[in-house]
Amino acid sequence: MQDKRWMKVLGAVILITNGLFSGSLFAADDYSLDDFSLSTAIDLVHICTIDQAHDDYHVATAFCYGFLEGAIHYDDAVAGSQWYQDIVCHPPEITRTQALEVFVDYMEANPQHQSGKPVDAIFRALVDKWPCTE
Repeated sequence: MQDKRWMKVLGAVILITNGLFSGSLFAADDYSLDDFSLSTAIDLVHICTIDQAHDDYHVATAFCYGFLEGAIHYDDAVAGSQWYQDIVCHPPEITRTQALEVFVDYMEANPQHQSGKPVDAIFRALVDKWPCTE
């Protein structure tokens, strides 16, 4: 059940990267192929917000989608164990588009986390928006 919800939450990443954030603080000019090394969270933001006109748009979009999906699948897998509880408790109707918007907006609003690890930044953003209260 959890996997299906996150499939919906992150499924529209391709649509988001289709220029939705083209007016954000993160411009395609900041992107380079070095970003694929994902040294920092801002590298992931650059990849996920690349302009549709960029030559590497399709590669970057697929990479962004895969990275986010992998992080969520890992969280879902460990959340099923007796030693770990969910840390993100989003409403079931949340879309992937909304989840990526939350991530990018969080990175814009919290530049102190832009140099952190990408997967940590994803969960910081999602937990900030949809914390588990139980």
